[in-house]
Amino acid sequence: MIKKLHSSTSAGFTLIETIIYIGLFALIFSGIFASIYPIFAGAERLTRNIASEGETAFILAKIDYALSSTMIDSKGTLATPGGNQLVLSYNGIEKFRFAGSTSSSFCVTPLICKVLTLKTNGGSNPEVPLNAQRVQIENLVVIHVAPTGGGPRYVDISFTANGKFIGPVRYYAHF
Repeated sequence: MIKKLHSSTSAGFTLIETIIYIGLFALIFSGIFASIYPIFAGAERLTRNIASEGETAFILAKIDYALSSTMIDSKGTLATPGGNQLVLSYNGIEKFRFAGSTSSSFCVTPLICKVLTLKTNGGSNPEVPLNAQRVQIENLVVIHVAPTGGGPRYVDISFTANGKFIGPVRYYAHF
């Protein structure tokens, strides 16, 4: 009996079958990517919003602390030079100054950094940023309304945090 050296049927894939399989896998993976990408993009947006809200709450709490601080009493004064700063003084000595800054000294990256700064104790302490670089603080507006007709003194503060308008938030001054 004579043996055949090779079979007439092939055990491998043809070029056309391989191209079809590659195309099907590409279609499946693009569908998976298209359905997962919005989840990751949404998570990034959520992280940015949470960071922005946390920084905003911290800034507003710091301003509230400065306005209600026991260091500021009946001898204290409140000023809003140019409407873009909040300055609290006691016995003629500046205790707190909140102001916007684009100083590169607060930025680690070469990007333009927009921060709200706090300076305490009449300049003896250096200016420090109140927000992280990932949250850009812009358009700080401070409106000081002096007491008139028996009404209380108050300050309205508003600003933009990562493009989201915050305020006006009203603080009543007890001096």
